[in-house]
Formats: sequence, C-alpha cells, structure tokens
Amino acid sequence: MRDRSRRPVRGESMAVTNSAQTSPSAGRACDENAGTLNWIVAVSPDESASETPLPATATAAHAAFGEHGCVLLRGAFQPATIDAMHGEFVAQFGTMSQAQMRECARRPGPNRVCQVGEARYDLVLRLTGALGQREVFANGILLKLLHLLLDAEMVLNSFTAVVSHSNAPAQRVHRDYPHLFSRGEYDRHMSVHAVNVVVPLIDVDLETGPTGVWLGSHLWERTDAPSETMTVCSLRRGDCMLLDYRLLHAGLPNRTSRARPIVYMVYARPWFFDQHNHLRTGRMPLDMPLERYNELPSSVRPLMERAHFFATISRWSEAEVPPPKAVQAG
Repeated sequence: MRDRSRRPVRGESMAVTNSAQTSPSAGRACDENAGTLNWIVAVSPDESASETPLPATATAAHAAFGEHGCVLLRGAFQPATIDAMHGEFVAQFGTMSQAQMRECARRPGPNRVCQVGEARYDLVLRLTGALGQREVFANGILLKLLHLLLDAEMVLNSFTAVVSHSNAPAQRVHRDYPHLFSRGEYDRHMSVHAVNVVVPLIDVDLETGPTGVWLGSHLWERTDAPSETMTVCSLRRGDCMLLDYRLLHAGLPNRTSRARPIVYMVYARPWFFDQHNHLRTGRMPLDMPLERYNELPSSVRPLMERAHFFATISRWSEAEVPPPKAVQAG
C-alpha cells in the first residue's frame, strides 16, 4: 500500500531490495489452472449478490489467510458496486493530473494527498455517494471473514486510495506497519491486529501494476525478500485482497498510459491505530460527513466509530461555549 520511504519507523530496515526494482516476471505469476494456489478463493455470483459466503468459502479464505497472511477473493464485490465506486472516485479526484497531485502533496497539512513513491499518491477519499454505501465498507462477505480474523469489535481504521500514474516504477518491498514488538518471537505468535482490504477500481493486469506479495512473510522478522519468491496476480473488477498488516508487499510498475486507482480499507482491533501512515502525516484517515454517519444503520455504526470521531473533531469549532453566568451583587 504505502511506502513511507522518507520516514523509517522503529528501526525497520528501509534498504531497497532487488524485488522492488524488477518486473512482475521476476516473481511467480499466477497460474490459476495449476490448482495449487490455495491463497485464491473464488466467490460465486450468488454469494456476491447476497453478501453471504458459503461455509466452505469462509473456511477456505480463513485457512488461506492464516497460512499465507493474505487471501485473494475472486468476485467478492458486485461489478456494479465497483463501477459506482470508480465513478465517485473520478468525481472527487479524476480531474487531477500527476503534476497537480505532486504540487498538492507538497502543501502543508491538512492535506488529502500524500506522495508515497515516484508517480504514486495516497488520497483520503470522502465517504459520500457510492463510496459511502454500506455494501462497500460493511460488505457482508468482508465482515464475515474479518470477524473471524479481528473479532466483532473491530473498527474501520482508514479508507484511502492509491493512484499509480503512467510510468510509475515499482515500490520497494515494505510492510504497511512494522512489527509491534522488536523481538520476533512475540510477533510470530500474535494474532493479526489489522487487515488491509485492497479493492481495485479497474481491471489490473500485469502491465498496469498489481500488488506483489511474499506469501507467509507476515511471520518473518527480516524485510529482505528475494524477487523470485514474490507472487503476483492480475486483479479484476470485483476482486479484493485481504493482507495481514505485517505482510511484505510492493506495488509493481504501471507500464500503461492509464492511471491505476486502488481503494485501501484498513480494519483493525479497537486498540490499534496506525500512527505511522496517518498521525505523523497530519491526515485524518477517515472522512465521512456526520450527516452520512447519522444515516447509517445502528448495526454498522460501531464499525464506523472512528469516522464519527474524526467528523466530530473536524467541526469542533461549531460547538457553542455557554455564556458565563452573571454574578449577582449581594
């Protein structure tokens, strides 16, 4: 997702590895006909339409995530939902060129645009229109799987999009957040604390630059990842990837003439907040208007409590200060 290469965190190595500079062919491209890719789970059209995974689907996805630190869900979202999300994205940021994003990212905060690599920008989206619909951030299939991983008390931590412009080079290999503890034996035995849900808004083939992953690297202490062990798959509209926040990954080069927008929804246990990607950059990671939050079903509001908090503090200046009481002489 985000390569904060200008800001090393908690002693994590930021050395550029070979895998960040190679083409997708240097890794293991997916051959889904081989029958050995157990980290890819197909969601049927009926499951997608009803937002209800079959027990076998949920079991397979949970097992894949536990083993590999990631799972690719083929067809989890309805294509119409993705098309509507893309339309709202275009309405918010579609007119911005790469040069305009670069200029905007240089401004002091608060700022919706953050540069995360050459020709690559992380954008805080406003959760309005199609992006503010329940079937996006509280999709039934997602919630079923995420509750198995993070428990029902989880919250949405952030909702952003990363745009990779034409000719963007590969990112360096990185984790979205360093291990919580400096001693690796603790992290290897810890349950996942945050999950990054990657939702492409367009079809992403190997030329457009999908995300390459190192299966099982969420349990590694090291951050060096041989390029030949990277796994990469093309992504279709309706697919989504669930990544353990500790997993090593890298955005690959965009060799096309088209910008590549991908939405990132990060869900977390309630005690975890990503200060590395948001607090230190002076950005609110969630932007949902209070009016939209108040329209949400009561069952969804606990998931969105951080959106409510950020919306409230952004309007704190509107809170009235009670006038002082007159002092009576006596």
